[in-house]
Amino acid sequence: MRNFRETLHDPSFPRILVLSDGKPGHYNQSLGIMDRMNHAFMRIIEIKFRRKWRDDLLRVLTRLLYGIKLPREIIKAMLKWAMEKSSAETLLEARNFDLILSTGSSVAVPNLLLGKLTGAKTVVCTKPSPLGIRHFDLAILPEHTRLRHPGKNVVMTFGVPNRISPEYVRKAGINLASRLHIDGQRVIGLLLGGEDPYYSIPPNMVTSLCDALIGVCREIDAYLVLTTSRRTDPRAEDIIRAKVLNNPLCRFSVLASQPQQGNPVPGILGVSDVTIVTEDSFSMVCEAASSGKKIMILNVERKKKNGNPKRERVYRLMVERGYIRRTDISNLKDAIQDLIHDATEPKVLDDAQIAADALCRLINARR
Repeated sequence: MRNFRETLHDPSFPRILVLSDGKPGHYNQSLGIMDRMNHAFMRIIEIKFRRKWRDDLLRVLTRLLYGIKLPREIIKAMLKWAMEKSSAETLLEARNFDLILSTGSSVAVPNLLLGKLTGAKTVVCTKPSPLGIRHFDLAILPEHTRLRHPGKNVVMTFGVPNRISPEYVRKAGINLASRLHIDGQRVIGLLLGGEDPYYSIPPNMVTSLCDALIGVCREIDAYLVLTTSRRTDPRAEDIIRAKVLNNPLCRFSVLASQPQQGNPVPGILGVSDVTIVTEDSFSMVCEAASSGKKIMILNVERKKKNGNPKRERVYRLMVERGYIRRTDISNLKDAIQDLIHDATEPKVLDDAQIAADALCRLINARR
């Protein structure tokens, strides 16, 4: 992808504006798509609102009024009223873009309204609330959305687009392995999530998980590398500190409660022979499945009998189609050893490429 300034005056390159809400999970979906847009340039604008209630009210007003032909000055006034001055000025100065891309509900309205002002095609990842997807030129939605009547403006992905690819994790893994001096050594990775409305990882489960991982590392002469998420229970991190971090078998750890630089996930995926991902984190599972590495989803405790039914359906399909395997703590040791010795190459999930191809078709149709 070329720099904005380098290609500003080259009409052969698609011009894409990315709107960011500042949330890494949303932002990385958009960037994952743009990583695959080799013959395009992008500009990024971070959208900030004056108050949360202004953001919410702008969403409601846009949903109610969008079918009405609003004067341009009214649209500009709505954006200026809701957004911080610098964000509104930067957004309204944006011109000559073929397409506007955003992920997340709060940036969907600025996307749609700017599209009205400039004539650019509008694209969203995920279904924005309460606006919905009807008025956008393209909506890129994960399979578990399961729309009853998907329109012509919908492209379904298996999971969610992300920046992970086999080449990306390969380079990150080489870098991490050289830092840790573990070239040629077996490595087990752990991506630990936490609490959400459907799943829970209580302290007693973390204790069992730590014991199982240290045990299997001893048996197969492997090192352990791990990271936690923002949702990980602080008590779980305390258990990891006590049981794992001082163990010589643990060669790398990044706890979400501690200051950190950069994203540790690509390096962990790249350096590991098998990576364990807890089922609560759909985004981490999708990233892991995009790596081309051997991935094991770990079942955790469920607040509801069937967990998240939509997500569970996608996980079953991922297992059936060879992207990942699945286990629980009681079978973890055997499952890891079986997967390590399995010579079958894992399939690579590439939702970002599916989304990028859809953007290219939309841009070509516009031109």
